Amino acid sequence: MSDYIVLIRRRPSPEVFAGLVSDLREAVQAHESSMVFLHGDGIDASRDVMSGWPEENPAVDWCVCRTSLERRAASTALASTFRAATLVTFYHALSSARRVDSMGLGGDYCFRPDSADRGGTASAGLLLEVGYAPADPKQRREALEMALGAAALELDASVLFHGDGLAHLAGEGARAWAQVTDFGLLGMYAEGAVRPGTEIDVQAVDAPQAADLRAGAATILIL
Repeated sequence: MSDYIVLIRRRPSPEVFAGLVSDLREAVQAHESSMVFLHGDGIDASRDVMSGWPEENPAVDWCVCRTSLERRAASTALASTFRAATLVTFYHALSSARRVDSMGLGGDYCFRPDSADRGGTASAGLLLEVGYAPADPKQRREALEMALGAAALELDASVLFHGDGLAHLAGEGARAWAQVTDFGLLGMYAEGAVRPGTEIDVQAVDAPQAADLRAGAATILIL
């Protein structure tokens, strides 16, 4: 099992790419076994992330989400080192990891010198943060899939929408989240004013309450 996992859900911009690879290499070298998992728009980063790495590195499990890859198969050339895997694979690995980092469309929780060893497990409290507005249906669907994957494995998980991420709760696309709320599969929270007319049952929280959710989570994934 991997004791370090990084989830990448966006393609890094050129100005941050060099630092990303350097910090990722440092984190991998500090652990016995690692998993690099690309999901959603992160699929497009496969060749960038592999740049300068040896072709074979048994200490690193390079994975891409199979479903995300299928959505982009016509435009994505996958680096040969990667293998297709599922979110079930990712979440099972998450349960044994000592450190988990994420680089999502809504920001980063990773690749910083002060990143601490989490020392916990995903089942002890997983927080999925959604802080970006979906640019297309794929981005909306793939955020939901991350939540449904956690729910399918009955993880102790919650979703926190904030900032631009509140857009996921508006419009027709928001109805898909009823799969989570109608059956109480995960905790659903919104920091800030939910737009009028939303049909999704989420609990509104203020900034201090959102901070408490983050402080109480053993693992935070920035989607």
